[in-house]
Amino acid sequence: MSEKNVVSRKVVGLVILCIILAVGLLGMAVAVNRKDSYIQSIDFQIQILTNQKNQLQNWLDRNETLLSYLQTWLDENITYYNSQILVLTDQNNQLNSQITNLQNQISDLNTQVSLLTTQITNLQNQINTLITPKLIGVDLKGDDNGPFWDKLYLKVYGYVCNVGTNTAYNSKIHVILYQSGGVVANDTYITLGTINGESWISIDSKVYFDGPALTGWNLTLEWTS
Repeated sequence: MSEKNVVSRKVVGLVILCIILAVGLLGMAVAVNRKDSYIQSIDFQIQILTNQKNQLQNWLDRNETLLSYLQTWLDENITYYNSQILVLTDQNNQLNSQITNLQNQISDLNTQVSLLTTQITNLQNQINTLITPKLIGVDLKGDDNGPFWDKLYLKVYGYVCNVGTNTAYNSKIHVILYQSGGVVANDTYITLGTINGESWISIDSKVYFDGPALTGWNLTLEWTS
């Protein structure tokens, strides 16, 4: 082999080696460029996330201040309404006490009304008693004339008074004459008629009977209002 051929092969080998080295360097450069781009992209994303974090932190700080103010306002209102509850509770207790007192007064008044109603009823009854016609006998008596007369009779005499205010109508004396053994010798009436209120009339009548002497008699006043 000639020396010239040997040199040519070495030159070709060197060229190939240079080409390989150049390709490798180019690949490394491309890889480095890609790495730098990737790092820049990561840094950009980190910057964006950092900005978002800062914005969020600012928002949280502002809202934390607002929430602090709101909490203070709520605490103050809770204190105020608790004091109002105490005031209203005290007022409610006072009103309940007043209601109890008023109920006791109403009960006392009802008792008084009941007593007064009873008194009024009693007074009305007394008034009615006073104005209602009522006949009473004053020295009203009967005398048996005994066996000394041919015609036997009981003399009824005295006075009949209407002590009421109103007029007594159909006034009469119910006369029952008794003989020995409870025998009724006569059962009759002495008619008196109408007797005005607060007035009186005199009585002088004879009630006749037959048979033996009388053992007793009843004189009963009757009338209608």
